Amino acid sequence: METLIRKYTIFIIAIFGLTCSEIYAQKQGIVTVESSPEIKQLIQQKKGYNKSITEVKGFKIQLFNGSEQGAYRIRDEFSALFPDTEIKIEFFSPEWKVRVGNYKTRLEADRALKEIKEEFSNAIVLPAKVKI
Repeated sequence: METLIRKYTIFIIAIFGLTCSEIYAQKQGIVTVESSPEIKQLIQQKKGYNKSITEVKGFKIQLFNGSEQGAYRIRDEFSALFPDTEIKIEFFSPEWKVRVGNYKTRLEADRALKEIKEEFSNAIVLPAKVKI
């Protein structure tokens, strides 16, 4: 019984101590950040590098996978229905693929897929490199 009381006492003291230290740790003040010119230069270089990146991981919607004539037919049908969406025909031997859109997130791609599936029921979302 004595050991149980000691454990509770130690536990209560520990909780009290942590609470007090947490209260005193939350002081407000002014923070000033000083950085060297080299840091600013590195930040500018990084910004320039980021501007040069034109493709990132994202998602495209694949409408068709098959013959060359079928790919061009699907492309024409899609461009008539969705003129503002980018269309790309790709050849991966031995099949042609029609992929559309440049979606950064799966959510964006799924939203577009919902609309596209009304006309192209076999459309699927695939991970791909997309233009930014």
